Amino acid sequence: MKILKHKMNNKKFFLFFILSFLIFLFFLLFIFTSVDKIEFNDGDIVKAKIGGQEIFVELAVSSSKQYLGLSHRESIPKDYGMLFLFPEKGVKSFVMRDMNFNLDIVFIDENKIIEIYKNLPFDKNKQEILYNSSIAVNQVLELNGGFCDEHKILPGDDFLLDIK
Repeated sequence: MKILKHKMNNKKFFLFFILSFLIFLFFLLFIFTSVDKIEFNDGDIVKAKIGGQEIFVELAVSSSKQYLGLSHRESIPKDYGMLFLFPEKGVKSFVMRDMNFNLDIVFIDENKIIEIYKNLPFDKNKQEILYNSSIAVNQVLELNGGFCDEHKILPGDDFLLDIK
């Protein structure tokens, strides 16, 4: 009888152990398939918040889309921008190549605004001027020139994508 009882306790412990292990694996799978694994595509338009201000951003993921950026467009809507997503952090350099309107260029890392170049003028004769981030970043946002001043957006403010 004691042997039978002992075997039953071992089976309960074994089942408890297996169930606990499966739950642990489920949580690991959930954690590692979070936001970092979301696939973004060129041209997708998603909601975002910058300094509490809701905007729509067009995504630039590929190097060809990032090279083109907002060039050749006559304008963009008031609460609209282009978000450049980079797979790795680095010092990023931007130019006003073939632009037709002024831009604010916002350098972002880990959902925080690092620095802002405000109301950069487009000038067909000065397209070689580089606007560099002072530190490594993983995102850059281009907005209509004057947007950041109008909405009092400053370095240190949050930038969040609405990825539901």
